[in-house]
Amino acid sequence: MTKFMKNPLLSLIVASSLVFNMACGEDKETPQSCDGVAYEYEGEIGPDHWGEICLDSDCNGNVQSPINITGAVDDATLADIPQTYVATATHIVNKGHTIQFNFDAGSSILVNGEKFDLLQFHTHTHSEHTVNGVHTPLEMHFVHKNATTGKLAVIGVFVEEGAANATLEGLADHLPATINATYDTTATFSALDFMPSDKSYFTYSGSLTTPPCSEIVTWIVMEHHIEADVHQIEHFEHLEHENARPVQGLDGRTIRHHKG
Repeated sequence: MTKFMKNPLLSLIVASSLVFNMACGEDKETPQSCDGVAYEYEGEIGPDHWGEICLDSDCNGNVQSPINITGAVDDATLADIPQTYVATATHIVNKGHTIQFNFDAGSSILVNGEKFDLLQFHTHTHSEHTVNGVHTPLEMHFVHKNATTGKLAVIGVFVEEGAANATLEGLADHLPATINATYDTTATFSALDFMPSDKSYFTYSGSLTTPPCSEIVTWIVMEHHIEADVHQIEHFEHLEHENARPVQGLDGRTIRHHKG
């Protein structure tokens, strides 16, 4: 027996630590192993390993996002998503893997009669979702949360290269360049500024696209794209690099389509 193990107090601490760590890996009510977990988009802590590095996650689940949108079923029971979007001051933060725009209170949507408050939108370059296997250079995710259930409704908007985007024109030049850096200004914009005029969308049940990949998301992916010019898109690409999780299996889920 080593000198270290002869110390009964140290032995008790080590044993307790081992028991605690094992419990965290098994107890779904205790997500310590997922709190602040380091992850990347390639290599040993890339998407193929998220379920290993984040033990209390859903990353190996069967209701995962993003997906390839194909074979969607037209559903006449679906309607345009009621959107109550008001102007917000500009609050941008560099989250490391993405650029995030936080919203002032007051904006929301209704999904199946339930209210979801708009918290933020962030970006992925290239798009995470694909349509018939095709990416766009950028995708915006507008994250809404139900205050009662904690579940999320996320609107995905594809951005393709084209004309300059008037709203991004005042924002892209001010994206914070370092992790946790912020940019705030009283200049206002609305989520409506980034929504396609045609309200057609695809919808399915899915998950967060980053650890812990929680399967609590109703996805609403707008069918029609908006545009941004190459320089605006490059601002995001330069800071985010490649931050798109590979598409996940549909695993029996149905993608429904609403024609606006």
